[in-house]
Amino acid sequence: MKSGTIYKIAKIVGNVLFAVLGIILLICLYSFISMKILSHKYVNLFSYTCFQIGSNSMSPTITTNDLIIVHLNEDIKEGNIITYEDGDTFVTHRVMEVNDTGYITKGDANQSEDQAILKEQVVGKVVKILPNFGVWFKVITTPKIIILICITLLCFSLAFSYTGKKYLSRDDDFGIYYSGIKMKKENSDDR
Repeated sequence: MKSGTIYKIAKIVGNVLFAVLGIILLICLYSFISMKILSHKYVNLFSYTCFQIGSNSMSPTITTNDLIIVHLNEDIKEGNIITYEDGDTFVTHRVMEVNDTGYITKGDANQSEDQAILKEQVVGKVVKILPNFGVWFKVITTPKIIILICITLLCFSLAFSYTGKKYLSRDDDFGIYYSGIKMKKENSDDR
């Protein structure tokens, strides 16, 4: 392969990685602002949110450290798995009974049903279970990791934006541009 082809492939890979890391950074930033600054209890991203599971009450369907994606304000039916607010905590259990005022839920691993919950307590219906992704979610949303992602984005941007030496006119000594570094050529004409 020619070095030009390798450079083009590396640049494409770098751009894709740059885009993916940029999207992750934006989601993390939005989550941080939503929860820490605006004091929301959970993040609402296009009517979806996610939670990390902290107990085995829904085992074997959902276990500790699984990540669940919840669709907000979904039509709830018997047999659906929902997430609801119970004081300061969020609980994810299966709907056993639907009535006019709310729901009766139960964890799959629990022996007894929960107390009745009101419809206003419901966050939404679980639409996706990501086994063991809770650990990754916690790592990615750590402030130190967000800073490292920013530094990585900057490094990739600088690494793949360099296009070689470019020469300036007689009046310029040195310049750094997005397209690369430009230097004054010794003993040369204007280029």
